[in-house]
Amino acid sequence: MPMHKKLYQYLAFLLLIVMTLTSCGRSLHVSVNRETEKETTISEEPDGTDEPDEPDDDTDLNSKEAKAEQQNFDEFTDRLFVETVSESVLSVHSVLDFPRDYGITDYEHTLGDISRESNARFYEQIRGYVDDLEEFNYDYLTESQKLTYDIMMTDLTDTLKLEDYYLFDDYLSPLNGMPSSLPSYLGQFTFNTTDDIDDYLEILKLMPDYFEQIINFQTEKTQAGMGMPDFEIDEIIDECNEFIQEADNHFLITSFDERIDKLTNLSDSDKTSYKDKNADLIKNTIIPLYKDFSSKLEVFKGKSTNEGGLCGFDGGKEYYELLFRSETAIDKSVDEAKALLEDKFDKDLSDLSILMYKDSSLDEKMSEYPFDTSDPDKILKYLLDNIKDDFPSGYETNYTLNDVPKSLEKYQSPAYYYIPSIDNVTVNNIFINRYTDYADMDLYPVLAHEGFPGHMYQSTYFQNTNPSPVRSIFRYTGYVEGWGLYSELYSYDISGQEHNVAQFNRVLNCLSYDIYCLCDIGVNYEGWTKQDTIDYVTSIGYDEDTAVEVFNAMVENPCIYMTYYLGYLEFMDMKETAKDELGDLFNVKEFHKFLLDIGPAQFEIIHDRFDTWLENQKTKA
Repeated sequence: MPMHKKLYQYLAFLLLIVMTLTSCGRSLHVSVNRETEKETTISEEPDGTDEPDEPDDDTDLNSKEAKAEQQNFDEFTDRLFVETVSESVLSVHSVLDFPRDYGITDYEHTLGDISRESNARFYEQIRGYVDDLEEFNYDYLTESQKLTYDIMMTDLTDTLKLEDYYLFDDYLSPLNGMPSSLPSYLGQFTFNTTDDIDDYLEILKLMPDYFEQIINFQTEKTQAGMGMPDFEIDEIIDECNEFIQEADNHFLITSFDERIDKLTNLSDSDKTSYKDKNADLIKNTIIPLYKDFSSKLEVFKGKSTNEGGLCGFDGGKEYYELLFRSETAIDKSVDEAKALLEDKFDKDLSDLSILMYKDSSLDEKMSEYPFDTSDPDKILKYLLDNIKDDFPSGYETNYTLNDVPKSLEKYQSPAYYYIPSIDNVTVNNIFINRYTDYADMDLYPVLAHEGFPGHMYQSTYFQNTNPSPVRSIFRYTGYVEGWGLYSELYSYDISGQEHNVAQFNRVLNCLSYDIYCLCDIGVNYEGWTKQDTIDYVTSIGYDEDTAVEVFNAMVENPCIYMTYYLGYLEFMDMKETAKDELGDLFNVKEFHKFLLDIGPAQFEIIHDRFDTWLENQKTKA
């Protein structure tokens, strides 16, 4: 049951989970340098507040028929997970550290197939999954199984709507395309056994064929009038050239050697042998591959028929609507989202004006804190200590702070959290970008977004609820990045800053997202030209260079800001509703626990459970 496209989406999400934007006009491209050997362990005991599933209405969930159906459903989702993950060596190691524990001993040594034929097979399998799901008696399932069922069925039916948009797939985005994502992934590849090392080396050997597939795909796109604009091609070429710098001391050599040296089950001669094999592959296969790849990209220059957003392509506006749904996981149309964003922009602009009128020095105070924020580890410990009143416990987290490899930093995010394997969630890595463009980055909100109570906290918490493994395939960026931004803006409440300063930080961040998201809709849905974007952005007070950066970012990465901001607004809408309806009964820790226990899902599914949660909270009075 191949699900290569879903796994590709998951892999891209896994590799570059975070693109934190903490100030107006910030470029999309970011990264970091050398890994620092600084590991911290945080442990807490579970809070023991999990409640058992409750049966619906008069259905006896303990009947023989119900139990059999529940067992069948678990077997189906487990089989789907194993067969999907086993599709490629890349997918296995992206999701699991110990695949044998899941019965996975045989998997394809391939990086995937992105041909039209494979695409057609993919959608046939999706229809098969839908048919399989429809065979289950929904009423016999437990509440947690119903949640999984709803997520899967909604996802699969949404996915089927994308069947006719094969050429809209993008494997080359400078921010999260495969040429940049694969090296990031390989730099974090975990070695537990010699099989893992052999698989890693096999991935290096498979990369030339996979990159050739990407070139063939891009050729077909270009011939169909869907080529990339020259500015994007130039960025990808520059990205490849950055990657091949320092070939003799490349991070894929040094990081590999460090991981090999830590293994205690290898002899010195075996370690030397593996190191030599890897160095040979990097120098004589991967470096030449990236040189050749950048040369082949030159061929596509000057062939774009559309220098603007998605709606400039035939069917592009319709595709944007589907992409918008897929990325945000919200149940709103693009037009409804635009109206919401315009209202939010007006409110944020008004709030900002009032705050600045009261204190014109707020912009000078926004990065000032009553404690030292120069040490990332101290910031994370501060955040962990100060979220305990508002967020549930029940997790154990090891984390390592890293710098992004220098050869990747120019085109990576300001910071990102690397999602751990679902069977080894105590190994967590946060990367901080040391690129010169980010020298003045405020680390406090960034680490709240990436660490506590953001991605690292949410990811480890959810995995410790013991969800069905299949949930790891169906991840929703709108939920995850919405939670990250929610955590980032929440962190100002516990920062020790003056109330007006904290509010100023929140409003300024929201205003940035208002603008980026409205530009996204303008460029990709309404057909704004570069000049239209410049006119809009400069009318708000930003300079022309920032406006061009915004336009280019929207063309290269449609909907990327939407995932952060609209997810955040969904969480805030539920929070405000809960406060209004519950009054003194509202408990923010219980609210957060509700959201965290559900985990990544489409927001209409969360809202359905939210209504039930509200009623249950009222009965506790």
